[in-house]
Amino acid sequence: MSPAGHEGCLARGAVLLRCCLLFASALTVAPTAMAASTDPRVDAFRATCVPDRQNYEAMKQRALAEGWAPAHAGMSAELDAVVAAASTVELDPGMTASAESYAKGIATGDAYLVLTNLTSPEVDLADCYLYDFDATQPIRPEIVADWLGAAPSDSVDEPSVIIAYTWATPAALPGTTEVYLGFLPEGGPASAYTGFSGAVLKITSVEPKEE
Repeated sequence: MSPAGHEGCLARGAVLLRCCLLFASALTVAPTAMAASTDPRVDAFRATCVPDRQNYEAMKQRALAEGWAPAHAGMSAELDAVVAAASTVELDPGMTASAESYAKGIATGDAYLVLTNLTSPEVDLADCYLYDFDATQPIRPEIVADWLGAAPSDSVDEPSVIIAYTWATPAALPGTTEVYLGFLPEGGPASAYTGFSGAVLKITSVEPKEE
């Protein structure tokens, strides 16, 4: 397969594993000069998803160490929808996918963690998602921008459909291809398509190949 063809296959698999969340258009808002306030969901995401972002197995161990408990079917209808979407992905030959889900109570309420691993002969991708299905407002993007020290590279601002921000290849996180922050309002078309509403944080990183 040509490099371009392989990249297309990876893109299709990765997009499906990410529940088909699409984002585009440029954002011109710069990070605030003063430190933005924190958010318990961002704090939990950073503690669990960032230190071992390039190692799927290590992320699973860290999730347990951070107090996340393995989730089970029936715990959350929206989590079930996310897991079901990941399990029905059709992969190209030579590609494999794995996923684990967890739950934890934080200051804002119940949160859910989904770890995914997409492998191919050329590259492996590790993803960590944090979901707050009860969120009725977006997480402030300034909090993530302040953490990463950069403005988002892309955004979508359609309040009735989806509000989303992407930080592509953030310099603060070597090996990471993107950090994503999104909000899907309940009853909107994006929520109907993906099976969940609320807030989501996601990080995608390249998992180094063993020599």
